Amino acid sequence: QAACRSLGGERLDGAQAAAQWQACREQQLPWFAEAGGRDLWRLSVPQTAAELDLGAPSLIEWHGAQRWVHAPAGDAERLRRIAKDTGGHATLFRTSPDAAAGLARFQALAAPLDRIHAKLKREFDPVGVFNPGRLFPNF
Repeated sequence: QAACRSLGGERLDGAQAAAQWQACREQQLPWFAEAGGRDLWRLSVPQTAAELDLGAPSLIEWHGAQRWVHAPAGDAERLRRIAKDTGGHATLFRTSPDAAAGLARFQALAAPLDRIHAKLKREFDPVGVFNPGRLFPNF
């Protein structure tokens, strides 16, 4: 009730709230269907990040740490820069098959995280059979 007073909105009963959160988790909220031919991006940023200029309304969850946005296919670099400048990263979550060709889904990791992840992948998957090239183009 205190949150409603300071932020606005209205309180849902437990059953309604549970149904809403499940629909959000399964991407069945109307917001997810309103893509309009745009790609779906997930930005992971610090919870305390201010409002981001993503060029479109976003869906915010995880107390602000996860931001979903529909964006045109050419916005990959801009969204990744915004996420990086905020201390996070951006992932291309859903796109058309045509647009997916040649576009990295995951943002490249900065050093030394890139080396740590590469070593972990080699340790857990020395033969390279699990999703080769999905996280890292080289292996």
